[in-house]
Amino acid sequence: MKISTASTLASWVPVVLRCLKQFGIDEGQALKRASICPDKLLQADARYNVLETHRLMDLVNSLPDVPIPGLELAKYADAHSFGALGFAMLASPTFKDALNRLKRFAPVASTVVRFSVIDRQNLTEIRIQEGLSAFATSRATFDFCLAILTGFLRLKGGRGASPVQVHIRDEISADQESHYHQYFSCPVFPSMNCYSLFFNSQVLEKPVRSSATGKSLSNALGQLSVSHTTWQAADLTNWLIQRITEALPDGEPKLIDLADQLNISVRTLQRRLKQQGIFYKDILDQVRMKLSEEYLQQNYSVTETAYLLGFTDTSSFSRAHRRWFHCSPSELLTV
Repeated sequence: MKISTASTLASWVPVVLRCLKQFGIDEGQALKRASICPDKLLQADARYNVLETHRLMDLVNSLPDVPIPGLELAKYADAHSFGALGFAMLASPTFKDALNRLKRFAPVASTVVRFSVIDRQNLTEIRIQEGLSAFATSRATFDFCLAILTGFLRLKGGRGASPVQVHIRDEISADQESHYHQYFSCPVFPSMNCYSLFFNSQVLEKPVRSSATGKSLSNALGQLSVSHTTWQAADLTNWLIQRITEALPDGEPKLIDLADQLNISVRTLQRRLKQQGIFYKDILDQVRMKLSEEYLQQNYSVTETAYLLGFTDTSSFSRAHRRWFHCSPSELLTV
């Protein structure tokens, strides 16, 4: 059962169109080949679904003589490409504030990927993973996210705000490694468990010059909150997926707590889900199933994975795993 309708803000599409134009594919041709309606480009807060954005990324991936399509695409992006989120991040007083805003409001820009900020002693990891969509996300999308985040931090803090290492999930050629190193100016490690940027934690704590006045920042945050609320209402399933994912390490989230966050009753939330042909227990189960696969592939132990998925004990997790994959978690680890 597909429970996710991942989508991306329409303001991202012109970034791709500018890139494709440089390679001889004009706007009309690109939109036609990707089967995308251009009307949304003129609508505030309009979104394109994951299949439409994937078709656009397929065009980027097919460009000739481009070693790393995601890095090429990043050249055509700026803060305005992500609406109020980009402005609010640029206006943040510290990098950490900017990253906290990214973590909270990223779904306003896109639910195709998700971001985690993890403190590791002297390093801070920004991890980029697939959103909980039923469709696989291309490597170019992850490379694009790695590049624009690096570019953003450099814009606020200069070259000193560059990452100290980058992790790539895929295998890469020697030529590609050279291009990665040229862009990020730090060691790049392929064939890792996920896509991540690592920064010196002290650098991220330093205050930086804001690019906005207090009033304009307040306006941007207000607009961002409105956009977030609009997205909640329009994309209830993905909002629940995000909240469940964030809450699971502290235990299984209760439906009443999620309803409270939406300022509605449990009965109203259940009715809205039923109108979409979905039940809360199905969403919770699907989230746990997908995350379990990710955590075990990242070499978390069975006990750690059970805890991260909000199970009270490993036996409950093992039973669920057998139902999902017809094998125990330990059997999957040995494959």
